[in-house]
Parts: sequence; structure tokens; C-alpha cells
Amino acid sequence: MPRAEMTRRAALGAVAAAAVGYMAFGPRPRRERADGRLVLDYWEKWTQNEAAAMRTVVDRFNASQPRVFVRYFSTSAIDQKALIAIAGASPPDILGLGNFSVPAYAESGAILPLDDLANKHAIRRDAYAPRVWDMLTHAPPGPASGNSPRLYAVVNTCGALALFYNRALFRDAGLDPDKPPRTINELDAANEALMRFESPSGPTRKDDGQSPIARAGFLHMEPNWWTWHWGAYFGDHIYDHAADKATPDSPGNVRAYRWARSYPERYGVERLVRFQTGFGFYGTSENPFLKGKIAMVNQGPWLANVIAQYQPDLDYAVAPFPVDDSVYDESRPVGLLDCDVLTIPKGARDPEASMEFIAFTQRPENIELLSAAHGKNSPLVTQSESFERGHVNRFVAVHSKIANSPRAFVFPRTRTWQEYAAEFNAGMQRLWRLDADAPEMLATVAKAAQRQLDRAAAARAARSVEATA
Repeated sequence: MPRAEMTRRAALGAVAAAAVGYMAFGPRPRRERADGRLVLDYWEKWTQNEAAAMRTVVDRFNASQPRVFVRYFSTSAIDQKALIAIAGASPPDILGLGNFSVPAYAESGAILPLDDLANKHAIRRDAYAPRVWDMLTHAPPGPASGNSPRLYAVVNTCGALALFYNRALFRDAGLDPDKPPRTINELDAANEALMRFESPSGPTRKDDGQSPIARAGFLHMEPNWWTWHWGAYFGDHIYDHAADKATPDSPGNVRAYRWARSYPERYGVERLVRFQTGFGFYGTSENPFLKGKIAMVNQGPWLANVIAQYQPDLDYAVAPFPVDDSVYDESRPVGLLDCDVLTIPKGARDPEASMEFIAFTQRPENIELLSAAHGKNSPLVTQSESFERGHVNRFVAVHSKIANSPRAFVFPRTRTWQEYAAEFNAGMQRLWRLDADAPEMLATVAKAAQRQLDRAAAARAARSVEATA
């Protein structure tokens, strides 16, 4: 979802007029309680069982002390609504965001730095998996910034992507279900063994180049949520924060996207597109992994919740996603680490009280309650035996190992990330339809992303001049 670059002037000017209208239709305004407790409003994006689990944590906090009462609101389009509310000087007191929003909110002054408040509550980096803290902090990028990262968020839930695979389909294809692919070459070989094509006599391994696909082993575009991350499994990255440079066209990325393009080259664009149009939505019983239409998928631990709800008897397992032979190291798996965060917006009525609630959520028992309900691994370095033993994802230890690996990677820490991701999504569509080769597509993305980064850098410089004038 592309989002226009956010600046203080834009936030306070362009959306200020909309703030009045939103406040009439957004969460109810604050009201004082008869018992004199300070009422804080907490906006979060979750719904259904995820929201219910967070409400349990909120209820625990409200019952734990008599001074502060937190009200929980599930809010759609939370990024946009929160910006409007902050610009209109009527923000929530606690705001739940995706970690990729932290750089833009931090640079715009829309959320408060939390270093001092976190220190008061003994919230320390070493309690969390190694890369988690990187998603909570931000410093303007570039060699001339000279700024140390500041803490702007605290983790709420966390998930590490891994390879889910269907053990029954592995057996059907003559593969050992206890030996998932470890490298890209092994993944390709498993995919070939798992592919099935329609024929008058039923699904067959024989491919005449024209028959519709009946089952796929693996597809890069299922899901198409992270079109930008394949280079990481070849040892590369797409952004150099120190140089503030987009690097999607670097050698490892070129190799990765040549690999991705090899699938539509091998199986045909139209056949793949027709096959994928038959896929159901992620959070339903028609999810293609649950339906057996695809045997392997790179997904987060939360997929276990969908499996438990719609197909609890599915014979599946989880392993680290395969990597290129040149970077394989069983002891240091590679995987994307994603997390939801809690922040305190500018203008919150009592930041210390807001931080008291946020610190409460960081107690191990509350982190584990929420993580288990969401089907996710814990963001903490350690977790209790009961957490893993009773988890809906019986392979949560795999996700935890990835989260604690030094080669776990995170979203690029730039305020232009939404625009960058949109460029990658468009580029991947062209690549998948064979309308561009890998070097061309990545060079186009690099050029567009660098323009966005340069505009953001110019805006930072202009704000710095304004601040010192």
C-alpha cells in the first residue's frame, strides 16, 4: 500500500482539515471515569481472535492497578487515521503500528522517543531476539546524519518467516517428509517432484507444456506479500542505511530474481496465472496451502492459526527457508523477522502512564499469552517450556531459532519504505509475466527507489535548516 511521503508540514497542513471530520466518526472521545482513574485510549489494527487476545492483556492491566484505565479500540486503516488524529491534536494515548511505519512516524515527529521512559521500566535490548531492537529504533539514514538510533517503539508481537510444507504431499511425490529442502537447488528439485498437471486420467507428473497445472510445489508469488526479500536468501540486501542507497540491483539480488523468473519461464506465464487465479483467500478454508494446491510456502508462524481453524488434521511441518548453496549454514538460518509495535503519539495526554501500560505488556507472561494466541514465536530471547509445549504452532521452535539467528533480517529502515515496496511489487509483476528480465527490473526499481530516498533526504535537510533558523 503506497503512502505519500509524510512531512511535518504535510501532516499538520494537508490533513488538519480532515481531522475534525474523522474525530466525529472515529473512536469515542475520552471521558473521565467516576472512580477518578486516568483513561487512556489504545488504538490497534487487530480484529477477531487477535483483538480478543490483546483485550485480555488490557483487562489484566486494568485489574492490576487502580490508577489508569486503558480502553482498547480496533481501528481499520490505522496508519492514516492515526496521522489525522495526531495532526488534529486528538491522538490516542497508545498506538499499535507495523514496525515498517516507525521510520516515517519518527522522522515526522508523530511519535515520541521512548529511551528515558523505557529505562525507567528496565526495558533493555538484551531481553529480545537480536534484530528485534533494530525494528524499534531509528536514526535518519546517510553518512552525514551523525545521529545514534533512538527508541521509538516497543515490540508487541513478532514472527519469523519459514518454510511450511505438506508432509503428505511430500510422501505422495516420493520425497522424505523428514528432510525438507535446505538449499535453493533442493527446493527446485522438490518443486519438480511435487508438480502435477491435469490429464484425462487425473493429475500426472508428465508435463506436455500445455496442460493446466493441478498442483505446484512452490511459487514465489504465493503469497505475494514480500516480493522484495528473495535476495536475502542469496546473501544480499536491498538497502544500505549508512549510505542511504537503494541496492536492489546488486549481484545477489540479480541471482535471486533470475531464479524467481525461472519459474514462469519453466511452466509458462499463462498457465501459472490461470492456476493462481483459482487460489482462495489467505484466512479461509480455501487457502491454497490448506487445499493442497501448493505444497510449500514461505509464511509466518501465524499460518498455524489458519490451519488449526480450518484443517487441524493437516500433516505439515516447518523448516528454515532454503538458501543459496553459497550462504548455507544450518546453525545460522535466514529469515524475515516482522513485528507489530506499540508507540506513544505526539500529544498523548500522559506519556508516563502510557508507558506504564506498554511496560506491562512486556512482562514475559503477557508476551507469551499474546504470541501464543496469534500463533507467533516470542520476541524474547528465552521463552518458557509451557509456551512451546502448548503452542498452536507445534514448530514454533523453528521460528524462534530463525528469530534468534544473526542472519535474521528486517524491513529496510527508511521512511520511504511503502513507496519502495510498491516499486518492488510492480517490478515483480513484470518479472513474473516475463515482461522484464531480472537486471532490467531491478535497475528500474533501484532508480525509482533512489529518487524517493533522495527526496526524503532533501526534506530532512530542509527541516534541519528550518529548525536552526
